[in-house]
Amino acid sequence: MKRIHLQLFFYETTQTLLELEDLPPLTTNQTIECQQWYKTKRKILNFEVHSQSWVKVTLDGFSSQLELQPNGKLIEKDLFTEQSVKGLWHVSDGFLFIKIISGEVIVEYQIIGSNLNNIHSGFEYINGILSSYSKFIQIKNN
Repeated sequence: MKRIHLQLFFYETTQTLLELEDLPPLTTNQTIECQQWYKTKRKILNFEVHSQSWVKVTLDGFSSQLELQPNGKLIEKDLFTEQSVKGLWHVSDGFLFIKIISGEVIVEYQIIGSNLNNIHSGFEYINGILSSYSKFIQIKNN
């Protein structure tokens, strides 16, 4: 289990955003709960990322479609307007990493796969600072 797993565990069980360096040690009960929680997670595989479209939904309700291309590039399109931005993606150690640069703002996502369904979870960092929690949904292409 990686520290990013613990970060997500704490968020999903306490709804508290914690930087990796601020993670407290697990209590005995939390350790047991975390081991059960961890069984619901899986590695995201490189080939699956670009074979389907994705939808990102943030805590504040912003939703967008992500088109992740095989070459590591992506296009994020707002679901309700014509706005779009470009970025990059890669899979490392089973985690999906996304980076979008817009002017002086760098938005990064670290995404952990779900074993239960196609709704994955991740964190948003803005200019290197933990900002929010988001859901990433793999959708079937026609």
